[in-house]
Amino acid sequence: MEKEFWLERWSQGETAFHQEHVNPYLGYYYGELGPPPENRAACRVFMPLCGKSRDLYWLQQSGYHVIGVEFSEVAVKQFFAEQQLAYSKHHREHDVIYRAERLEILQADFFELQADDIGDITDIFDRASLIAYPAEMRRSYVNKITGLQKPGTRTLLITLTYPENEMKGPPFSVNDDEVIRLYNDNFRIDKLAVKNIIEDEPRFKQRGLTSLTETAYKLTKIR
Repeated sequence: MEKEFWLERWSQGETAFHQEHVNPYLGYYYGELGPPPENRAACRVFMPLCGKSRDLYWLQQSGYHVIGVEFSEVAVKQFFAEQQLAYSKHHREHDVIYRAERLEILQADFFELQADDIGDITDIFDRASLIAYPAEMRRSYVNKITGLQKPGTRTLLITLTYPENEMKGPPFSVNDDEVIRLYNDNFRIDKLAVKNIIEDEPRFKQRGLTSLTETAYKLTKIR
């Protein structure tokens, strides 16, 4: 979707896509299976299209350095207000950067980001970015985020798969074959978990879905 779509959603308070709880995959792979707390500050975790996600706060509170990008000023300001975090605000040529301890949110257009804007990142958490784009925009998204990474960067990617005739996205359905097609040239792809979540997501059942599968992948940039 174009950025005007998301700006309108935030301005109208139509943010059913926002999750009030921390993503369980993040808590598991960066908590239980993550590095020891004393080593986490060396990890710079990038969250594209971050909205006001509580995942940002969880990462920061868990000792990681986290960098988010979000085009909506409404979303950024709501994040800091809801998490009761003090921040400084700095205007740059192409963005506004909000800073707190081990936390930066860039109010910017994701597609205008340069690698220097976010620095050397070690990790990416993509819970709702790839699946936010319709099929015709996904290649552009993957090309852009690939260019922001160095070899060795790790991505925790979460996708949803459902019968596309039953619901119009976003979020959009992205299956295994498409993940491979989009990422196989530059990444090693490891499937971490697959879960049927339709009974846990009544809002999607209300939209007409009869099945909904959530898949977690680890992507490692190799070139």
